[in-house]
Amino acid sequence: MKYDYKPIDEALKTLLEYSRLDIGYVETDLIDAIGMVLAEDIYAPIDLPPFDRSAVDGYAVCSDATTSASPSNPIPLKVVVGEALASCDEAIPVATGQRIPKGADAVVMLEDVIRKDNGIYVIKSLPKYANVSRKGEDVKAGEKIASKGEIIKPIHLALFSALGITKLRIFKHVHVGVAATGSEIAEPAYGVRAYDEGLILDSTSILIRSTLSKYRFIKVNWYGFVKDDENEIANIAKMALDENNILILTGGTGPSEQDKTFRAILSIDSNAKVIARGLAMRPGRPTSIVVVKSKPVFLLSGFPVAAYIALNVVVLNFLFRALNIKEELFIEVPAQMTKRISGSIGYDSFIRVKVFKCDEDLCTEPIMIHGSGVLKSLLHSNALLVIPKNVEGFDKGDRVWVKML
Repeated sequence: MKYDYKPIDEALKTLLEYSRLDIGYVETDLIDAIGMVLAEDIYAPIDLPPFDRSAVDGYAVCSDATTSASPSNPIPLKVVVGEALASCDEAIPVATGQRIPKGADAVVMLEDVIRKDNGIYVIKSLPKYANVSRKGEDVKAGEKIASKGEIIKPIHLALFSALGITKLRIFKHVHVGVAATGSEIAEPAYGVRAYDEGLILDSTSILIRSTLSKYRFIKVNWYGFVKDDENEIANIAKMALDENNILILTGGTGPSEQDKTFRAILSIDSNAKVIARGLAMRPGRPTSIVVVKSKPVFLLSGFPVAAYIALNVVVLNFLFRALNIKEELFIEVPAQMTKRISGSIGYDSFIRVKVFKCDEDLCTEPIMIHGSGVLKSLLHSNALLVIPKNVEGFDKGDRVWVKML
């Protein structure tokens, strides 16, 4: 089958139509939900704060009693202990976060009083609700505080806990199977003698697996190294597809009608749907996508840089869309080009760049213009610059948007 080099967005749109990501959900304790994807909208069961509370350490008072207070006109108040003021000539000590006693509507800070005997002198006038956190000021009962599709972060857990929420419904892990194809690939344990024997130590699959493992909602299952044997590839792929939601194979994607990996995948399912035989992107042109038994199979380049970029802009892009994840896959920032860079008309070019501060601005400089296997270019870059397929390039001084890695 010839390469068609489909645009990325077109391929992803078709993939979402023909594939399913049936992962289900589970109810779990808060602490076990960190990094997972929320499977329901969350609404506040109560107001937060649940009552008027002090925002500072000080004394709860009637604001009206302090109207004329100043350093030259200190207002005397009697200090009492209790849950309510009997009159406005009293003050009750309160700590930060403590409920405001009945009858009080303000808190005077410790530095705004002079303590003497059993009382205090207030030296600052206070408006109503000064230094008071009002009931529901943070969150109102019934307010939506989190949406289905959000990746759960520590601040989510803090808010849920404060509201008395102890269980969350989350999507189960997305199981991603990964295997590396190619008779020339040796596992790292083989050692550097591999190069003397005409072999290549694996760097691509470990880059793919470790990148996926950054996301807690992804469970990576490793199926090892597979020789360039069509039957062996098909057998591993069948097993991996039975046990996972997504399959990623690296290597064996070069532009050849004799591509064993591609044929092996098609042999698994007579109804397999080819979404893309190559994508209009550089690096990563050989990236192919097939749907087998409603599950996506991504065939990535054996070159680490090409595979890494395709993983980010294709595989993870699909995953975020399929799960309706609310946050952006990349943080994008504007930066100024330090030199001209050319693209490839007809292909989206993903340029490895370094973003750095220059004067009061951000600047970006290409690390490597060409080359899909140069690992050091990834190590020294911290962002990707996308040159769209209909743009010749960017000039020095142009302001561009870059995707932070």
